[in-house]
Amino acid sequence: MFRRLVFENTAALFTFAAFLTAVSIYLAVTWRALRMKRPQVERFENLPFETETPASVGSAAGPGTAGSPATGSGPFLASRGDRSTP
Repeated sequence: MFRRLVFENTAALFTFAAFLTAVSIYLAVTWRALRMKRPQVERFENLPFETETPASVGSAAGPGTAGSPATGSGPFLASRGDRSTP
């Protein structure tokens, strides 16, 4: 009976430590983002979300089938309007 109580306290301790770890990571990232210098913010604003690869611009040598988003054609990219379909 006493072993079970000790185990429950230990489990609660580990849960609390995991919660504190997660909160401290989120707070550290938020603090760093808020204290970021303006030139670094502007550099991050201009970073692309995805890298242009032959598969994403419509090369026949890339993976995927015709009309899939992997080849750069079809309704997925055409509806976005930021790339032309081949």
